[in-house]
Amino acid sequence: MTKVERDFMAHVDKLILEASAETLAMLAEMDKRNQLSTLTFYDVYLLLSEKDKQILVANNHPKKD
Repeated sequence: MTKVERDFMAHVDKLILEASAETLAMLAEMDKRNQLSTLTFYDVYLLLSEKDKQILVANNHPKKD
C-alpha cells in the first residue's frame, strides 16, 4: 500500500471517527447500499462526487444555534 493510499484511508477514518450523528447516518446508508458490491467502503467514498463529499463534511460539524 502506498503512502497516498494510507493517507486517504486515514482521512476517511478521521471523518468517521469525528462524524456527527447525521454524517454517520449518511455514511451508514452509503455503506449499506454497497455491501453486496465488490467495492470497499474506501472505494465507494472515493467515487463520491466532490459535492457529496462537501455535504458530508459540512454535515459533520454541529450546527450553531
